Amino acid sequence: MTQKKFWHRLARSRRWSWEDGRLAAKQLFDALHEIGILPERCFFLNWFDLRRRKRLRELIAQGYKVIGMGLKVQLALDKSGIEHIGIIHPAARGKIRRKENYTAHIRQRLA
Repeated sequence: MTQKKFWHRLARSRRWSWEDGRLAAKQLFDALHEIGILPERCFFLNWFDLRRRKRLRELIAQGYKVIGMGLKVQLALDKSGIEHIGIIHPAARGKIRRKENYTAHIRQRLA
């Protein structure tokens, strides 16, 4: 089993969602707090969950901004014509994984 599948299964078995701020979400939440954005005021929707797309369009109509987390999501949003701000997924590997680097990335993209 790959490491990615392991973490995905762990989150599912414990019924953790992005709103819980665990695993990769912790990296994102820490960066958001650092730049003054409260994660509890954000909505986290999976674009690939077809039931959520209607909710996303409702939020856009209310003035919410869409953040595309990761290239796969960003490409899908582009294809659907949905304006968004792209960010690197918080579970990405490499130098971006360091907390200060990821926070700087989020600050640059969302500030």
